[in-house]
Amino acid sequence: MPLRRLFIDMNSFFASVEQQEKPWLRGKPVAVVPVLADTTSCIAASYEAKAFGVKTGTPVWEARRLCPGIRFIAGNHKRYVQMHHRIVDAVGSCVPVRTIRSVDEMVCELIGDERKPEKAAALAGRIKAAVYARAGDYMRCSIGVAPNELLAKMGADMKKPDGLTILADADLPHALHGLNLTDFPGVAKRMERRLHLHGIFTVEQFCAAPVATLGLVWGSRMLGEKWHRLVRGDDVAEKATHRHTVGHSHVLPPELRTEQGAFGVLVKLAHKAAARMRKIGYWAGSVTVGVTFRDVKSTRKSGWGTFGWDASCKIAHCEDTPTILRAVSRLWAKKPAEGVPFKVGLTLADLRPARSATPSLFPEERSQADLSRAMDEVNREFGASVVYFGSMFGMRDEGPTRIAFTQIPDFDRTVN
Repeated sequence: MPLRRLFIDMNSFFASVEQQEKPWLRGKPVAVVPVLADTTSCIAASYEAKAFGVKTGTPVWEARRLCPGIRFIAGNHKRYVQMHHRIVDAVGSCVPVRTIRSVDEMVCELIGDERKPEKAAALAGRIKAAVYARAGDYMRCSIGVAPNELLAKMGADMKKPDGLTILADADLPHALHGLNLTDFPGVAKRMERRLHLHGIFTVEQFCAAPVATLGLVWGSRMLGEKWHRLVRGDDVAEKATHRHTVGHSHVLPPELRTEQGAFGVLVKLAHKAAARMRKIGYWAGSVTVGVTFRDVKSTRKSGWGTFGWDASCKIAHCEDTPTILRAVSRLWAKKPAEGVPFKVGLTLADLRPARSATPSLFPEERSQADLSRAMDEVNREFGASVVYFGSMFGMRDEGPTRIAFTQIPDFDRTVN
């Protein structure tokens, strides 16, 4: 199989950005956190911190224990997006970027002589040099080159930081045999257990498994055949996906851990989610709100944490903010009175592409959609949340935009 894909994975991206922007943090253990509080967890760790066992998801109190002297930095997501675009431009100066997979991962397609191992290695070197020149010498990346994206991504993971791995035909599949099953993207602990049930305990056994066995593991012969082809280097086309949800959640600062404060932040999140949904071209058919409480053992377990509550309702498919806010208010009225709210969140689901949605026959409902789009235009022109509904008063700056690794916000002023 020819080398078709080059995968770029930025190393400890958030922490590296902080060390690039703040030279006094270089060479020191650093963890990026959502807020400077002992009750939160690390969203990224520098390699100096990783050496002590600190990683994404490590609670702050545990990070302090594992790594005395660790520096905690509140995440600056706008800075990370700006750095992301700088890196995309740097890579694009060497080879077109085919797909952006996350804020710190992207894929390039190789053509012609670029598919030769020596040419691919030279291209990877130019990419690294361009990233250093445009983003900074502390922005390191690992690169994998392989016949398909799955194997290229695994190659990028094999040597970190600042590594390069080329998986050519002569290297496959034995170059994978030293890995763990969970090193395959999409194979987590649960899927690993299913592989074990079918007699597959090593990567060597996985690579040698027939289609029928993999079909039983995944519960689908089509998926079994897909994995069978992927591990052999075939370039399997991906199916187009449909967006299922739009949502936001936010850990409340101490001064807003009240009934009124929590609802105000939830309203701000509803404004953001509705504007974002309109921006990507969808209508919603259901609304879910949730709250995590602090130290309330009598609250039932839910999707919002051990001490959480959530509720959902159906709505007529719509794109306007007023309808969503009314649904949020109805759901909030059902919330149990006990407990101190710690985190709130909102999800818009049952999404339908706007091009497939039927506008309302009622003038009042059409005017609400027109009003919402007019608000988007004003906010895009004059700044975030210049215009909003009164229920959001005092909460304009709460619930700031965060980066989900698989989604890069553009900080459009309409939705921030």
